[in-house]
Amino acid sequence: MKNNKKKFHRGELLQQAVASAGMSITNLVRKAGYSRSSYYNHINDPELPIDILLNYSKILHVDLSVYFPELLENFVKEPTNFYLADTPPQSLDEATKFIDEWKLRYYELLEKHQVLLEKYLQLNG
Repeated sequence: MKNNKKKFHRGELLQQAVASAGMSITNLVRKAGYSRSSYYNHINDPELPIDILLNYSKILHVDLSVYFPELLENFVKEPTNFYLADTPPQSLDEATKFIDEWKLRYYELLEKHQVLLEKYLQLNG
């Protein structure tokens, strides 16, 4: 069976995204936590690791999932708008409610993590 999916050179994709964004390489690598030489190695790597590509895409505010959605299915998308950017709480009561909602979400995730950890330990002793 032949695979008709187009294979992208991830480094070239990164280079095109940087050119389109118009951000200087110096500023980009500073924000990404890489050196300039690492950046040039990255744009020459056809199999650039997806986590590195995602790191750059967050800084450039570019959605690269259209090029390889199957690789990004396992990654959690981070919210781009936080409550302070849109509608900050107007009172202490609203802020407390907001904190309580996030605390509840955190506890739910913590419980799920505990269950997964227990299952993992059962399987791998």
